[in-house]
Amino acid sequence: MNDSVNILNDSVSQQTIAAIARHVAALRKRQGLSLDQLAARARVSKGSLAGLEKAAGNPSISLLCQTAAALGVSVSDLLAASTPRKAEVFRLGGGEVLWRGKTGGTARLLFGTRGPLMFELWEWLILPAERYQAKAHSPGTKEILYTMKGRLGAVIDGEVFEIGPGQGLSMETDVPHAYYCAGKQPVRFRMIVVERPIDVAS
Repeated sequence: MNDSVNILNDSVSQQTIAAIARHVAALRKRQGLSLDQLAARARVSKGSLAGLEKAAGNPSISLLCQTAAALGVSVSDLLAASTPRKAEVFRLGGGEVLWRGKTGGTARLLFGTRGPLMFELWEWLILPAERYQAKAHSPGTKEILYTMKGRLGAVIDGEVFEIGPGQGLSMETDVPHAYYCAGKQPVRFRMIVVERPIDVAS
């Protein structure tokens, strides 16, 4: 996808990509899944999954989300380098940059829970003329967005929404959806995502 969310190709991100590759391969093998089986469960191509396990290229957020859900873990589990604790401190200005738009927009995963229920906090900056087209998440996924600066446009299930500072939007994102800058100035917004693991019996 032209507007897919990609991990940045720099030295730090290469370490992150390598860690993701190790975690995906280990989780897949621990669950006794072949590449074909996991690809089918995640609804991704076998080639994309093989590339992910080989740390080849820059995986999209869609690929990470679908793979994590199919493995019954969160994206944070795929990124994690340490054992989860009962309480964790995180910086709102920190997090992994997992997307860069064509003119400088960014998406940061500020924090995510570990384990099968994926709960994430993101911060996005989308510049004018930038757009992110997202694939459908697993059934029951919900996103809550709130704008801090600028105007945010969102398209879901054929319906268009625009919200400004002080406004929020709740969406069920188990269908394709998109975000874009709806004004002449960049839009900054935070997003909470709650996603269940994929039901392996389905």
